[in-house]
Amino acid sequence: MVFDYKRGWLKRSGEKSDKIILYRFFSYNANSLGPLTCGGLYFSSPTKFNDPFDCDFRMLPTSLEKNYGISWDAAVEESKTNVQKMGIICFTPHWKNTLMWAHYADKFKGFCLGFEFKNPLHEGCKIENSFATFRKHPYRISEYHLDEVLYACQDEYPTASSFHFDEIEKEMPESILRYKASDWQYEHECRLSYCGGEGVHPVPGKIREVYFGLRMENEQKNVLFDIIKKWKPHFYETRKSELRFEVERILFSNK
Repeated sequence: MVFDYKRGWLKRSGEKSDKIILYRFFSYNANSLGPLTCGGLYFSSPTKFNDPFDCDFRMLPTSLEKNYGISWDAAVEESKTNVQKMGIICFTPHWKNTLMWAHYADKFKGFCLGFEFKNPLHEGCKIENSFATFRKHPYRISEYHLDEVLYACQDEYPTASSFHFDEIEKEMPESILRYKASDWQYEHECRLSYCGGEGVHPVPGKIREVYFGLRMENEQKNVLFDIIKKWKPHFYETRKSELRFEVERILFSNK
């Protein structure tokens, strides 16, 4: 079955299941292994994103708003300030996307982790409970927010009508966080934001799948296996398909 990743796909997935698996690609280096060793991941400040437009764009007034002299610049700048205080980590629903293996996993020499989340858009998901104590600090699901990224239709800056706001002041920061140029659409990105700022934090999800890049060295696979095996995920090798321009998976054995 081919899933439809048009706008709103994350919400639609929440209508079907209370769980969702999202993936993140990594290069094999100390910056990725260090946080994993202590049970967390690095949440970045939006000011350090590789796209200079990310979380840093204008919201244009509609023609009607122009007639009334309405400008969103002040509200957007205030929202940017709030967003830049957050810690953000990005995920995708795809583990086999070759562009992402090339761009984010060191040309297939890195790895990919699949995290199972309780879908916060599914009814009955409890968000107030503390799910982890990390470095003596309790973390609650309510301190995190999972958002689907929206992509510009014609690469124009958005207007307020682009987001269908109900409460614009409340929803503006979220919108600044989740709007990108159409060039990035192949990622079908989801963003997990944490209100406590950038740094190493636990992820409110469990590692269920591990994929070794098809150019990853065997010694590195064994090191990563030893770090992650305590979570008891499924480990997979990847290889080139014999029929298609895509990667396939086979179960990994470290024997």
